[in-house]
Amino acid sequence: MKKLINVLLVSAAVAALVVLARDYKRRFAIEKTNQSAEAAVLEKNAAAKERIDTLKQALSQLAGADGANIDADAAAKLKAAMEEEIKRRAELEAAVAKKMAERLKNDKEFALTRAAAMRAVAEKRHAAFCRVQQLSPEQSEAVAEVEFQWMLRMDDIQMALTLKEPGTDEKALRKAASDEFAANMKAALGDDLYEQFQVYKRQDAAWNYVSVCGASMSLGDMPLSVTQAARLADAIANACPQYQKGKWVDMGTVDWNAVDAAAVDILTPEQMDYFKNASFFIPSGSALKVVSRQNQELVNAVKKLGQ
Repeated sequence: MKKLINVLLVSAAVAALVVLARDYKRRFAIEKTNQSAEAAVLEKNAAAKERIDTLKQALSQLAGADGANIDADAAAKLKAAMEEEIKRRAELEAAVAKKMAERLKNDKEFALTRAAAMRAVAEKRHAAFCRVQQLSPEQSEAVAEVEFQWMLRMDDIQMALTLKEPGTDEKALRKAASDEFAANMKAALGDDLYEQFQVYKRQDAAWNYVSVCGASMSLGDMPLSVTQAARLADAIANACPQYQKGKWVDMGTVDWNAVDAAAVDILTPEQMDYFKNASFFIPSGSALKVVSRQNQELVNAVKKLGQ
């Protein structure tokens, strides 16, 4: 079984590298078509990040291994330099965002291409909910369309804020968009299913984790069923203090011992072994983030020690 686990972990890593390679290839192709000024901004942004990382390392080493004998003047200088770099990086990121917003506003073909990509994302966003609730194709399409319209609204709001268009009231616009989303989703699902959808949304982070976990398990011919996935997402959510208080799932606070205790009755022994030992590549914006429950457990243990 350990050999199988190792094969699955390697397979997951290879799959992630393939995705990253495709992403880099796509980004490189886009960058070649951009104006030289925009490419320069991106290059400076990367350089700024490297300088910040260097300064952080220097600051952490300043106190020595035991944290004693801190050079106050040197620490103050490093802190000031770090703050300056962070400020410069924020300015560069704002410049990139502005160029994107201007292109969306002025280049209709580019805006349509972006909208098409967003529509594809909307199709997948709540696919798990649609399967668990056994929605009809028409209902699933309606859910995707509501999500897509909300994404467009939020994109428009961000563009208006970035370009500092007059009369832009961010709080009012976001509330209006959220109210419209809720009304449209309720109309598409009905009262009972809409209540279930709200629960599903609060479990979003848990569902992301379970979805990637299930896809990875399928490589070893032990995929999760829809019922297993739903029960496992519930188990993760219920082991999160924030979720128990009516908030959204925060994966960083999940009690994995409680999850394991519940998962024993959900997963097969082979699935359980993999679930407890694997790390997963979770989509995070336009990149992939490695999520390791072992690392989260270590961080939580350190927090309990007050470190």
